[in-house]
Amino acid sequence: MRKQIGKHASRGAGVGFACLALLMATASLLSGQDKPAANLAQPVDSSQPAQRDYRFEVASIRPGPPDGRLSGAPGPAYTPGRFREEVTTIDGLAFIAFGKKQGFEIESPEWMYKIHFTVNATIPEGATKADLPVMVQHLLEDRFGLKYHHVTRQMAGYELVVAKSGLKIATSSGPAPDPTAVKDHGVSFKDGLPQFDKNLGNMNMCAMDYCALHGHNRGMQDLAADLAGRLRAPVTDATGLEGGYDYTVIFTDEFVMTLSGVLAPVADTPDAPLAHPLLHEALKEQLGLEVRPVKKVPVDVVVIDSANKVPTEN
Repeated sequence: MRKQIGKHASRGAGVGFACLALLMATASLLSGQDKPAANLAQPVDSSQPAQRDYRFEVASIRPGPPDGRLSGAPGPAYTPGRFREEVTTIDGLAFIAFGKKQGFEIESPEWMYKIHFTVNATIPEGATKADLPVMVQHLLEDRFGLKYHHVTRQMAGYELVVAKSGLKIATSSGPAPDPTAVKDHGVSFKDGLPQFDKNLGNMNMCAMDYCALHGHNRGMQDLAADLAGRLRAPVTDATGLEGGYDYTVIFTDEFVMTLSGVLAPVADTPDAPLAHPLLHEALKEQLGLEVRPVKKVPVDVVVIDSANKVPTEN
């Protein structure tokens, strides 16, 4: 049985208080009941020379916790010289290997996102985070015998456009953010709402009754990718806007977790409280942007044909 296109979940990072989960820049937050799509790496830069074809020097793959849960917050997947995923799956590793961010961009058999592993690997000298995807791809092929192919799917989705009321955000100004100057995770609170450190950069987060997208010098294509994670559908940038923008949008997620552990559209659960406008309305009111439904968006999908449930020995 293959997973349904569009279902995915990401690895959340705790910030020291129970109700808040943060996802940095390239991830989105859903429930662990759906397919994991942990992806902290960026796609391989096509401008890099072709000879940057690295493999991990040493890679240990061991069974992970059966329920896929950690006792604490996960550490970073990438640090200089090391790659570590404390709880991952073949499907989750494929997101890193192929530079994908959304659940609908990878199709795989159900077991590939339900059997968990712990991966601890040594990165060879000279390799950087930009080389991580190709190393993970080699790991999947060499240790799991991964077989896959690409296909273009036409999916219903959205176009990001400027709302008729006009754009309400300005191009980015001021000095570039300094991540080393960020304190206390870069988020403070006033009247129950998040306030973002000027050096934080980008943030995608959810608490109990709201979500927030925060961008610093962020382009519209990047915002469209963030919105795709929230809307569980492809979003293309049709704004025609160039350059980077600073923005914060506070909203109610379009989906809610039901008592049975299934994500459902808020529109289908009329009793769900709405402390803030839904994402569609929040974009118009706060940013002067709009997501317009379109019937066909071409999406490059990686189809995983097969892999071994047990990796070769360490």
